[in-house]
Amino acid sequence: MPKKATDSIVVNGEMQLAIEKRTTISNTKTPKQMIKKKGDGFDYVEEGYMRAMLDKVYPDWSWLPTPNDSVQFLGSEWVVVSGVLEITEEESGRKRRFFSPGAARVQFKKNQPHTVENVIDIDKNVASANSMGFKRACNRLAHIADDVYRKQVRTDFITEEQEKSYDDLLKTAKDVGMKMTRLAQWKNAKETIYQSNYVDAFNSFYEEVNHLEKQTKKTNKENK
Repeated sequence: MPKKATDSIVVNGEMQLAIEKRTTISNTKTPKQMIKKKGDGFDYVEEGYMRAMLDKVYPDWSWLPTPNDSVQFLGSEWVVVSGVLEITEEESGRKRRFFSPGAARVQFKKNQPHTVENVIDIDKNVASANSMGFKRACNRLAHIADDVYRKQVRTDFITEEQEKSYDDLLKTAKDVGMKMTRLAQWKNAKETIYQSNYVDAFNSFYEEVNHLEKQTKKTNKENK
């Protein structure tokens, strides 16, 4: 029977610390109060939340216009604003940047031709496009609200050695007579185990198998 799992201590460099911070931000659950829903059913967060989180995780940031044509109009119907989000990654001391465009429909007077003289609140249309670009940059560069925008990716997979230990434990569980339904649950649980929860999951499984193994030995001894 394999031994219990133990945590390993890894000495991280500055870049590794920066990567771990990004992972932590990405895995952070956005408060329900901050999640809104569009008319098409998709979830989103408002610009104010993005700014507040950016101030918290990367306080040295700037939203900069692109060098050329940061505001453009596509015909008379759309306005596009392009910008570059720049942050300072304190752990590594590096400047990081992300280019992002945002678009919004130009608003016209109701039931009037879509001509220049009928445009209303153009400043709000431009601001809306700017906000869209800024929010996308916050999400893509800083990983803020990755859960809302479905950008979370797990990379902390278990190692081959850990997988082998888990498979050996599955075999032991079968050998000591674990019920098939329970064995299937532990087998399926393997797909949801990563480095972050491996120790707890493996040790819980280990304790259950160990207890069952002791019961089996006791029963066999009494039946002799």
